Amino acid sequence: MSGVAEIRFAESHERASLSDLHRRSSFVWAQDRAVLERHPDALGVAAEAIDERRVRVALGARGELLGFATVATAQDVCILDDLFVEPEVMRRGIGRLLVEDAAARARASGCVAMTVVSAARNFPFYEAVGFVPGEASPTRFGPAFLMRRTL
Repeated sequence: MSGVAEIRFAESHERASLSDLHRRSSFVWAQDRAVLERHPDALGVAAEAIDERRVRVALGARGELLGFATVATAQDVCILDDLFVEPEVMRRGIGRLLVEDAAARARASGCVAMTVVSAARNFPFYEAVGFVPGEASPTRFGPAFLMRRTL
């Protein structure tokens, strides 16, 4: 159902395509568009994250970019910084596969948990992949919550 043929590390030449995908995916939420337009620095993928091999991409059978996830690590916790999927292929399991890929890699590196900061509207997805809502975590874009998944 997902159409994902491969999940691998992002390559530096893909940065612009990843940043474009980030924008398209973020603009799915009409209520976020104005604030994102005022803060264009919030959109994009850092070259350092790609160079540090913290960005994983999901590719389709023809090599097309379907989505990506960016992670960081703080002690024994993996932080899911970004999870974005092309709008036309959302709700097909691509996000789930990227989360599971991140969780497996985090577990293999010794992490005991994964966290993500999420708006309440995304709780159904994150709860479906094993995260539990926690304390409020305000962001510059509005209220959000720290969610945690035990690995």
